[in-house]
Amino acid sequence: MFRQVSRRHWVAFGIVLNASAGLQCSQRVRPPTFELPQGGGAGQLNGAAGGLALNDAGLDPALCGDQQIPAISDPPNLYFVVDRSGSMNEPLPGSPFTKYENAYVAISIMLRAVGHRVRYGAATFPSLLNPDGCAPGSEILTTTAGDPPSFAANGENGPVLSALLDGLRNHVPSGGTPTAASLRALQPTILGLEGKKTYVVLMTDGAPNCNAALRCGVEGCIPNIEHLSVSGMACDDTFNCCNPKIGGDCVDADDTETAVSDYEKAGVDTYVVGMPGSEAYRDLLSRLATAGNTARPGATPYYAVSDTNELTEALRSIGAQVAISCDLPLAETPENPELVNVYFDQQVVPGDAQDGWRFTGDNQGIQFRGEACARLSSGDVLNVQVVSGCPTVVR
Repeated sequence: MFRQVSRRHWVAFGIVLNASAGLQCSQRVRPPTFELPQGGGAGQLNGAAGGLALNDAGLDPALCGDQQIPAISDPPNLYFVVDRSGSMNEPLPGSPFTKYENAYVAISIMLRAVGHRVRYGAATFPSLLNPDGCAPGSEILTTTAGDPPSFAANGENGPVLSALLDGLRNHVPSGGTPTAASLRALQPTILGLEGKKTYVVLMTDGAPNCNAALRCGVEGCIPNIEHLSVSGMACDDTFNCCNPKIGGDCVDADDTETAVSDYEKAGVDTYVVGMPGSEAYRDLLSRLATAGNTARPGATPYYAVSDTNELTEALRSIGAQVAISCDLPLAETPENPELVNVYFDQQVVPGDAQDGWRFTGDNQGIQFRGEACARLSSGDVLNVQVVSGCPTVVR
């Protein structure tokens, strides 16, 4: 039998699985299919890692030119590790949906924008395959190339994104937060991915726990940190609820940081998204972002989100950094550089060294600058085409 020693463990949930009808939500409406937000974006992110795949669409006869010049593309891997502990079933402030539901909606918005430029996979923790609420996480989608951009252009989810979202919906939040054990269990899968670069997006709403071997004082005891009660005893500065006789959970800080550091040593960066409920653990989440080589400038190195808009913007920003680069190597050198034009979604981008594009490396690449780079980095551009055959449009 499970003991309730922390709000992060066994929290009643309102979603039940029905074999004939899929997921049903009791006392609330299932999240709708969200449309991609218009405008806005992650800002200018020059030099971000990752390839930008051209040839995403056929050559439109309305475009000036008759030869498409391909880009050199090695899409990065984007791997989501999503907390599905019991507390993720709590409502997100200002939203009628839970933190977990908001998490997969934000993931869908991000992948509609950049999914065709990456390979992606996902896992949740604790594992649904084991009744132990502290079982290490398990994979729900094998890393694969994202859907063609035509689905997003039509406001639809492609088969790959649909498979990911179905997998997330089927993993009802419950149990603890075995973050360190999950990262260890997933390490062979994530580190074994092909491609020049892999990124992990760790989404959680609190402290890692589930390490029964840990011993800690009140400063590291989750019930004490969260001012809870265990067995009728108030967890405060005068009573350690992680006393072995009580059995409260200690924050599994060092093992989790070491797991993230081991990923970084192997060349895998880890982005950390802290959902509401994680505020008391900001120092630890900051350590994880720093260890994962994704620390943001300022006082908060990780992505601390408090509502739906902040969560969506955090995921879009991460997606732009991972999937989009303003430096684009070409597979072929243009025969006549003065007869080349670049198009964003079939709209010409002027050849302008300040706010358009320019050739680099003896015409072996293209660099987007200023306004063009910002627009590309926002994630709102689905197709980029380099076309030869007409005089370059210069601003």
